[in-house]
Amino acid sequence: MIEMRRALLVTLFVTFFVACGSLEGPRALAPTPSAAAAPRLPQPIAQPITRVGAGGQVAWLWSFSPDRKRSLVGIGPKSDVVAQLDDATLAGATAFWRSAEGDTLFIARPNEIATYSAFNGKPQRSYPNPAAAIADTAVSRNGRWLAILSAGPDPQLHLIDLSSGSVQMTPVIHDPNAKLPGLSGQTAAALWGLVIFASDSQSLYTLTDWGGPARITAFTLAAGKLTQTNTAVDGQSGRRLPSCGGPAAAASVSVRAQALVIFCHVDGAVWFFDLTALGNVIVVQADQPNPFWLSPIFTPDGQLLYLHQWPAFGDKMQVVDLASRKLLGPVPTPTKLGDPGPFSWRVPMAYAGGTASTVPISPDGLKLYSATDDGVIVLRVPDLRPLVKLAPGFHVNEVWVSGNGRTLFATAGDLKSVLVINEDGSGTPSVITVSNTFGGFIASERG
Repeated sequence: MIEMRRALLVTLFVTFFVACGSLEGPRALAPTPSAAAAPRLPQPIAQPITRVGAGGQVAWLWSFSPDRKRSLVGIGPKSDVVAQLDDATLAGATAFWRSAEGDTLFIARPNEIATYSAFNGKPQRSYPNPAAAIADTAVSRNGRWLAILSAGPDPQLHLIDLSSGSVQMTPVIHDPNAKLPGLSGQTAAALWGLVIFASDSQSLYTLTDWGGPARITAFTLAAGKLTQTNTAVDGQSGRRLPSCGGPAAAASVSVRAQALVIFCHVDGAVWFFDLTALGNVIVVQADQPNPFWLSPIFTPDGQLLYLHQWPAFGDKMQVVDLASRKLLGPVPTPTKLGDPGPFSWRVPMAYAGGTASTVPISPDGLKLYSATDDGVIVLRVPDLRPLVKLAPGFHVNEVWVSGNGRTLFATAGDLKSVLVINEDGSGTPSVITVSNTFGGFIASERG
């Protein structure tokens, strides 16, 4: 499973990565050194609430038992388990993910990709699985397209029209000698890759071989036909692209910044690929003391990227203004109500974490939710001023926000309980406890 594989890779690679890698080639921008040089952050642009379907309000988590039996559990806003897909249903499953609007779950098996309702877990439709091994998947925001990046030695980009079931595919160039640091038994079939849709559901990108030589490729879906429009690879025509020395990266297309933004979980570097000339790249180097300590949170208006350091390793926050490519912070994540946000004006002043399974930000993009050992702190975007504390007294691990933003679901520190919290602070949080251990949320956007 894609989510389980990410968690496993973090565990396997922690013994290998004892220090962050250095950047060479592209221009690296250091953290802003002083308040005088730091720009003001742009005010957020409130986004319309579009994920209003019943399925988009149900939190789904994957879990496992001591005897390795797996299950997917759906928890509704009324604090009830609305559905559960057990180990028999997951037999042979190699990956699972969720649609952009949140209404559909996808489960990949060797010969099929089956869809299930996120509202009640009932099976809906199945499609032939065109990929022998899946490196990454993405669902377009309009819900029409499912993109699958298959693994090597000859990777393909497969595009399924979810309305008709038709499939298009095109080769994706892969270097059989690509670097895969820390991976034992390296073979030509191994592939580190991402596929990313833009918000227009017409443009998509692949990032492959990011361990080096990295390659970025652009595609278009004009008139519904998949066509490659541009590609850039490290070392070609004198281009120097950065590399990421580990198995985890996150990406987003920022229309405001006119850039494809990549975050490397290993060294904390943020890459900006110009959308019109993919070979033009700028690197902003965030402060990350050890690999996997930062979780990326892209705001839905495409203006900011928050980098939240895992609380267990010193709860801190940094923010990148995507348009200006400027970094502010790190500063302690605020926890005291009434304090001004650390970004109100300008900057005032070898363990591994993991990759977060959610992006804990409200769907309108105006609030960010910080999990703490004493509840959930609601922070105002962009300055991160604390607004309210929800579920005080509970040790919170991760937060998932319902599609309409009215309900928060939080895994507790014991990884066996889920808190259901009204976002407006009304009522008392409900606690649902299961016998299995939760591995994480199944979210359309992952940190």
